Amino acid sequence: IYQIQRRNIVITIIILTISFIIVYLFANTLTVPLTNLVLASRYIEEGIYKVEIKPTTRDEVGLLTKSFIQMAKGLQERENIKNTFGKFVNRDIAEKALHGELQLGGVKRNCAIFFSDLRNFTGMSEKMEAEQVVEFLNQYFTEMVECIYNTNGIVDKFIGDAIMAHWGALYTDGNDTGNAIDAALLMRQALINFNHDDEHSNRPKFRFGCGINTGEVVAGQIGSQKKLEYTVIGDAVNLASRIEYMNKEFGTDILISEDSYQKVTGKYKVVAMPPIEIRGKSKPQQMYAVLGKEDDPNCPKSLKELRQIVGIPFQEKQ
Repeated sequence: IYQIQRRNIVITIIILTISFIIVYLFANTLTVPLTNLVLASRYIEEGIYKVEIKPTTRDEVGLLTKSFIQMAKGLQERENIKNTFGKFVNRDIAEKALHGELQLGGVKRNCAIFFSDLRNFTGMSEKMEAEQVVEFLNQYFTEMVECIYNTNGIVDKFIGDAIMAHWGALYTDGNDTGNAIDAALLMRQALINFNHDDEHSNRPKFRFGCGINTGEVVAGQIGSQKKLEYTVIGDAVNLASRIEYMNKEFGTDILISEDSYQKVTGKYKVVAMPPIEIRGKSKPQQMYAVLGKEDDPNCPKSLKELRQIVGIPFQEKQ
């Protein structure tokens, strides 16, 4: 009887051990893939779409792993499309377009509109090869666009060597005009640094003019069902373009309208320009040349000093 009991105990222990091993191995076929899926989902949540997992079984867990891998690839492709698309339009616009949130048509918005233009670039480009023109423009646009993005602006379009941008059309922080002027001041300093870059001493010296206006526009997707462009249109946009051109008349580099000035009174040092007739406007328009921020100790003290800093040749009218 004792021998039978001992034999039964040994057999029971062997069977339990074998059962434990079988259950452990079977559990691993479930828990390890599921644990890997949990870790991979955390990577996906952090925006890392390249996951290093492979299906190890042919059951439902293996099918789930294959589906998860395909989902990660789809998300990576979508992110690549968004990143590429974001180089042609603003990233936020690209995001809304991919979600189908932008429809044909527009809505009224009150925003700040900005135009800038390089001075005498046509004359300079005649003396350069086409490849050089593109290279210089790309370097210039890279510096300028960074200033716009750093102040929450949206680059609307490039028009030759000109830039059109706006603040407040897609989203606003309540300081659209101030952000636009800050962008122009950053661009001024970036252009000064750009012209004094010793690494590209053979590059022509650039000068620009900026015009800023604040007013009501129609913002949205303008175009057809096959070709759309998110932009702003309206009289305020036209006036901003006219103001930019008046920098040539006044020998300035940053001009703002009366409406823009009223939004930022006391925050910037400005010089009032003589009211001037502008095409399309029944009354003379008051403009202000921006010297710098009110609290900036390095702000130019006068227009004459500003012209010397940025290299604007200007002959005072008698």
